[in-house]
Amino acid sequence: MFDSARLLDTKLLLALNSFFSSTEQKNYFMLFMGNNSLPRGFPIFVSLVGLWFSVECNKRRSRMLIGLLATCFATLASVWMQRHFTPHLRPLLDPTLPLKVAVPNTWDRVGSFPSDTATLFFSLVAVIFIENRLLGLLCFIWALLTAGVARIALGIHYPSDILGALVLGPVVVFLFNSVPYFKILVEGVLSIFQDRMYLVHALLFIFLAEAYFLFLGLQGTLKYFRFFAG
Repeated sequence: MFDSARLLDTKLLLALNSFFSSTEQKNYFMLFMGNNSLPRGFPIFVSLVGLWFSVECNKRRSRMLIGLLATCFATLASVWMQRHFTPHLRPLLDPTLPLKVAVPNTWDRVGSFPSDTATLFFSLVAVIFIENRLLGLLCFIWALLTAGVARIALGIHYPSDILGALVLGPVVVFLFNSVPYFKILVEGVLSIFQDRMYLVHALLFIFLAEAYFLFLGLQGTLKYFRFFAG
């Protein structure tokens, strides 16, 4: 059973990777879509900011803040799993795979399950979906193509890495939003800052800037404290 799943995983990876050819324009387009943060993140982050400012509603904003907190948790959990749970090597690091590799190896983790990038984007899509289902569906399709299919084609991830992220990210977002205590707590905090919402907006933009780059600043901060604690 496991061998069959692994074989299917590899076949799908090689099939998508076979799109790379001697046509430079096609290769550049795949790199642009899968390995460039601007096209990948623009529709989703614009949607998040638009939903945040579209109505002055603490209930909506509390749900979104809880979802964003869950997104941070899920993304860091995916990075931890890549470091400590390695069911397979990252495809572009596996010399046995006949890949047409189009990206240099810049990762410090040999594992790739689940995809941290896809976990982040599918989590954010879940936040959007809770507030607007049509917009959430459109963002899901975009995230699936850019953070999913394109990165498989580039040899960065197996399809199972993307599937794992598709489960991890939204599940954590929906779980966090199902806890009544979180809603009461966040709504209470927003009420306290009702006359100083500019502070909340400022913190939101800092958070989104971190999220745009996969919480690299937060990851570096955690490494810093872990180094001195150890």
